[in-house]
Amino acid sequence: MATKLKNNDQQGSGWAGQSHWLRPARLSLYAAAFLAIYLMLGVFAVVHYPHGTDSTGHSLRPDFLAFWGASHIALTGDAAKAYELESIVEAERTALPGYKGVCRWIYPPTFYLLVLPLALLSLLPSYLLFMAVTLLGYLTAVHGILLTQRLVTPGSWLLLLGFPAVAVNLFKGQNGLLTVALMGAALLLLQQRRPLWAGMFVGLLTIKPQLGVLLPIALICGREWRALGAATVTAIVFLGLSTAVLGIDSLRAFLHGLPVFSAWAAQATDLLTVTPTIFSFLRLLGVPYAPALALHGLAALAVAASVVWTWRKCGEFSLRAAVLVVGSLLISPYIVDYDLAWLALALAWFCGYAARHGWRAWERETLVLLWLLPILLVPIHSILGLQFAPFIMLAFLLMLLRRVHAETGASAPSGSLDIAVTGRLDGGQ
Repeated sequence: MATKLKNNDQQGSGWAGQSHWLRPARLSLYAAAFLAIYLMLGVFAVVHYPHGTDSTGHSLRPDFLAFWGASHIALTGDAAKAYELESIVEAERTALPGYKGVCRWIYPPTFYLLVLPLALLSLLPSYLLFMAVTLLGYLTAVHGILLTQRLVTPGSWLLLLGFPAVAVNLFKGQNGLLTVALMGAALLLLQQRRPLWAGMFVGLLTIKPQLGVLLPIALICGREWRALGAATVTAIVFLGLSTAVLGIDSLRAFLHGLPVFSAWAAQATDLLTVTPTIFSFLRLLGVPYAPALALHGLAALAVAASVVWTWRKCGEFSLRAAVLVVGSLLISPYIVDYDLAWLALALAWFCGYAARHGWRAWERETLVLLWLLPILLVPIHSILGLQFAPFIMLAFLLMLLRRVHAETGASAPSGSLDIAVTGRLDGGQ
């Protein structure tokens, strides 16, 4: 196959070839430096802001406040009131009296059910427990991929912990590490031919439905009928249980609040700055809401076509998984910087594939840029005023599709993003 053609300067094993400047030891050193910076920032925040708010009264863990606040409302009264702005703000200030910000609760009842016990503990212990459990899930899932790809090295833990998306989730108190754990488990179990368990984890991803849009499509194209059935049953049971515990009014309030949130999110510059989507790019350029959403939709259709083609034609699971993960990040207009933790899954799978088949020009540099992406959003926007992240992910998707093309020996559908795969497949740019 064309993928097995290797230039001498592109051969390697593990994360990178020894002749390349991105050697495993150097990568581990860079990751350790990032991890040290995160730890210093964490210690600084604890020492200088022991009450959990900065000098302006804003929380150091803003998003987790909404999780705790929703739990507090449900445990002390009517769960549906968490979707009312006044109620959630009041609950957040119960947890953090000096808090002057606003953090909305916009999650479906399925995620609401998971966070329901959080307010049984006070804010700080609850935060520490939630983040510890989700961090453990993230590490387990991604390390599991590294094991299957034979990429585990003494420095691989540093790369996992130093990944900037981990720090973004920890500092914001978000659920990105949890969704990584669920997606990683689903795909690993699918690869291990355990479709019923894989489908159960797919069903649990309804805690964040915008990230799971492509999963049923991929399962259908891969003819994973048992996994699809298990996912459907799990999703229905999960939603039913959530509604039974929290009340039907919670589901109504969530559905009623979706258009309100969409209208707000389309205008909130601070949110668009950390929303790595084509929709956000267009909105920050000044494109009106409807045309921006329509153009994003056209790109999403092309991404979906690429996933369909890959899952129908490609037998290499590492590439199928990586394309699905990146496509899931590109298809929704509303993902945020902490959702980029999913890139760890795609990076792990692709590194394993490239270690076996040889690296091509600029692939490793692209992966480094992807690894840094979660902390580049705000600085680049402050300099350029643009949201560049979706184009970096599109470049990665094209890179993956070039590999898929070499594996299948077939042309991509005209609607897909595989624009450049007909170029040199022997390692050329």
